[in-house]
Order: sequence, then structure tokens, then C-alpha cells
Amino acid sequence: MADIITHEDLLIVLQHSSDPRLKLNIEVLDSNQKIIDSLNCGITSGSMSINGESDIRRTSSFVVQPTLKEKIKLTESSLLWLNKDIKMSVGLYNCRTKQYKYYPLGCYVYTDTSGTYDAATDNLTINCSDFMKKLDGTKNGQLGALTISYPAYEENPETGEPMKYNIIRNVVIETLEKMAHITNHRIDDIGEYKAMPEYNENWEEYRRENDTCLAIPFDQEFSAGCSVLSILTTFRDLYPNYEMFFDMENNTFICQLKPMCYEDDIYLDNDFLQRVLISENTSVDMTTVRNICEVWGQVIDVDYYGEECSYLNNVYSSTIAGYEEEYYNGDTIGLKIPSANQADAQININGFGAIPIVNEANEEPIKANEMKPDNIYAFKIRKKHIDKQDVIKAYLLGQWQVHAINVLTNGKRSGKFVTSSDAEEYELYSKEYFQKFYNCEHVDFTIIADSPFTVEKLGEIADVKVSGEFENITSNDLAADRAKWENWKNCRLTDNITITTALLPFLDVNKKVSYRRSDSDQEYQYIISSISHDFAGYTTTITMYRFYPLYEMLLKESGHHKVLSEFSHGVLSKYTHEELAAVISGDKL
Repeated sequence: MADIITHEDLLIVLQHSSDPRLKLNIEVLDSNQKIIDSLNCGITSGSMSINGESDIRRTSSFVVQPTLKEKIKLTESSLLWLNKDIKMSVGLYNCRTKQYKYYPLGCYVYTDTSGTYDAATDNLTINCSDFMKKLDGTKNGQLGALTISYPAYEENPETGEPMKYNIIRNVVIETLEKMAHITNHRIDDIGEYKAMPEYNENWEEYRRENDTCLAIPFDQEFSAGCSVLSILTTFRDLYPNYEMFFDMENNTFICQLKPMCYEDDIYLDNDFLQRVLISENTSVDMTTVRNICEVWGQVIDVDYYGEECSYLNNVYSSTIAGYEEEYYNGDTIGLKIPSANQADAQININGFGAIPIVNEANEEPIKANEMKPDNIYAFKIRKKHIDKQDVIKAYLLGQWQVHAINVLTNGKRSGKFVTSSDAEEYELYSKEYFQKFYNCEHVDFTIIADSPFTVEKLGEIADVKVSGEFENITSNDLAADRAKWENWKNCRLTDNITITTALLPFLDVNKKVSYRRSDSDQEYQYIISSISHDFAGYTTTITMYRFYPLYEMLLKESGHHKVLSEFSHGVLSKYTHEELAAVISGDKL
């Protein structure tokens, strides 16, 4: 995969239709990934697939005619055997230079058998997949008779208090190096949404004030027979929007946030794609379209619970038997709230002192009416030592069961009203509407004005996430992050198009292109999600989804994020797409 497509690359592709000459270069690697020999082959037939949504990102199958026949017998001493891997590249003939230019296809392990050679036809058949097959138990990676435990933290042997939190990134590296013997890797931080520089300008401050934001949230245990990959993906999936794969160029194991491509340049433009275009498929699988994501997370297991609670002077007070002496870091407390809160509310347990209630996502004091009467809410106590004194806060985790909703909307007010069973009126598709009819306090909106899948255009089509991995979500704020990501996937991956072009061997997934559909007079930006090369037919099939920049990202990049973020959804929704675009360009509301 080339990071930059050169003029030579484009010329080779354009001339290739009149002179389609291909070669496959196979470099054979030993157990230390050193090149021990190579085979240069003519391609009889072959295919390769790249899928950005799969753990096994690349698979290939080739029938080739090798030039070094004496080295391909299936014996222990031959080039093709179980203890050897291969690195492949495909060469396209350049008529001007009279030479082949080679494009990397990646490193692979043999699957099925180690390959077959037919002496009568002089054909060598190779079926292979990328190195994830060494981690998922297919070729290697299955663990023996042992139980592997990863505690969330190390305890102080005298007090039992957390002494050192185990960081997710460090655990991934340790698993890779000790269990899979992989040292060529690039592992990014894995953790809370607000702790990432991609999402929060003040991420460094957030990390300083939240020493568990990158840590394992709870103990992890894996039993005998599991694979290395299952351990790695468990840690990867503790938070949404991460991917793991081996890259094509250097076979480096990468763990990172999935690229959203907001600031990426156009990799291929419409003019070039139209010149190499063979066919187009614009069908949409309507059964997969969703515009509401509802996430049900963990049923919160609190350490202490107060049934009797009073509310006076904006302080919730409760006496809880067994909770002694003082607030302890990490304690979870459940309270049955007698009345709705005012802004900047506090709690006071057993007279230990009133401490502020804050949201977990941003550590800001809760706003008025975030807690409703006669509901049970859970709080996590966090104690920090700042400027030589203890600072104690109660983080609002949400109701007894973690619950959040994200709605795909065009951002405009509906002007229609519906009546609930208790005779109250709610504006259709307003925040209050979803809170009432979905019985969920934490409702967020994803505003994409020109998406064809918004609730205003299609009505409500819910995607409900419950049990399994979602039981690991421990707060409403984390559930909201996950609902936002799942809804974003639902609205982007379904609005896709598939095109077939002349062979483009330099393509990779997660690249931004511009393209004008045959039924449109306007170009749009797309992100490549999967690629399939047919080397016998000299074609490439590309599936790509429509790129919709989120308003919050546009505003942030334009420098107006802080200004507009002060306005509520109700205010912003009064404005059209064009009016908000004017704001982005520098005008005011």
C-alpha cells in the first residue's frame, strides 16, 4: 500500500488495460522473519481480499507458475513448509520503462495445507491469510491448560487499597510479547473517551485527574483453550472504536482508534476513478439500517445502599449502616432519590461531609433535573490528593442499570407533538420525547443533516444492545459513548456503494476518495471499507461508505467548537444545515 499515489502509478494502471502483464514475487521468511529466498512467478489466477472490519484483514489465493521448480517440493527442506511464512508483492509492467513495478500485498501464513504443486501443469497453488492466523488458534495462538488472570489493580498488602492500576496498553504489549513472541508492534492508548487527544483538547488534564481512565476497569480471567487473539480483542473491546491488525508494509501489529478520516486528504479523486471504472452497484440493504442505538449496560453492584434519603439545601443526606469512618476511593453507593436535583447538587453520607456530584464524562457538576424522584442512582467515590489536600467527588454512574440512547437526527425541530399515557405533551423527536418514551435519562443526538437515515426521514428504527460485551459498560457516560459509536457505524456502513475498476493493487482500506455516482450530478466523499482484487480478470472491487463529517468535528476543527457547544440541541436544531455552515465559516447565530 502506497501512502502517496504517484503519477507513475496512475499511468501504469491506465496503460494496463491494453497490456495486462502481472508477476507475483514471493519472499520466503524463516521463523525470525528473515528473507531466506524468493520465487518470481507468472500469475495463472488469483485473488486477494482486504476487509477493514475483520480481525483477519487480508486473505489471498493464487495459482502461479514458479521459475524455481526445484525449490517448491513439499518437503521439510523446501521453501514451502509449515515453519516458513511468505511476503508477497504484485508487479505491474510499465511499458515506458520496460520494467515491473511491485506493490506490497503483505505477509502471510499458509492455511489449509502449506501449498500444492502440480508438476503436470507446472502450477503452484497457495492459500494464505495474514498473521492474525498465528494468534487465533488456526496456525498457532491457542493456550494450554492454564488460567490466566489480569487484575484491575495491585493491592496494598496492609490496607487492601489499590496501589498500582494495570494499564490496558501495557497488558496488550505483555500478552503480545510473552504469549505470541511479537515485538514488532505499535500499541496506542486504550481507555475512556475523554482521555483521548482525538476527542478532548484537555486530555492531559483529564488523565492527571483520573488515574484509572486507561486502566483495566475490572478483573479479567481467561481459561484453558482460549487464544491469544481472544485475550487481545477482549481488552480492545473494553472501549469502542478500536481496531487491531497487521499492516501491509512492515507486518507491524497495530492497535489504534479506528481512523475517522476527518482531516485526511483525498487519496483518489473522481476524475481518476471514472477513467478506470467498469461497473457500479448502489444497492442498500435496508434490513441493516438503524437510526437509534439503545445500550443497556451493567446492572450496578453497589458496595453500600441507602433506602432513606433526605434532600435539603441541595444536599442529599443518608445514613448507611456499615459504612464507617470516611469516604474511601472506589466505593460505590446507591441512593433512592426523594426529589429531582437542582444544579450543583451534593451528597452527604453518615455526616462525613457534603461532596459534589459530577458527571463521569467531563467531571462537571450535574445539571438540574438530571436525577428524577423515586429512582435509585449509583455513585462512585473518587478521592484525589491535589495541592497537598484531599479532593473528594461523587461520580454519577446513572440509574441501577446503565442505560443510554443515541439518536441520528437532522437537527431540526419537528413541530409535531404527541401525548403520553399520563396526558403530557412532548415534541416529537425532542430529547424529552426520547427520555419519556424510552424511559432513559441519558439521551444524545448525532446530527447529520443530509443523511438519508435520520429519524425524521425513516421514523424510529432501534438497534438495542444488551448482554454480552455490553454488560461490561459500567456507567451511563460510557454507555453513551458506545451508543454514539454504534449509531455512527449504523448510519455510515449502510450508506455504501460498490464499484469495480481496473486493477488497483496499491489500494488499502480506510482511505478517503471522491466519487460521483451514476445517478447523481454531485461528487461525494467516501471511505474505503473493503477491497477485492481479481488478478486473472485484472479488476478491483471496492466497497466504500459515504463520509459524513459530524457537526461537532467540523465545529472543533474550525475553531468555533467552544462557542457553539454552549448552545443546546434545542437551540442548534432551529437552524438549517446552510445556516450552521455559515456559522462554521465565521458568522454568528
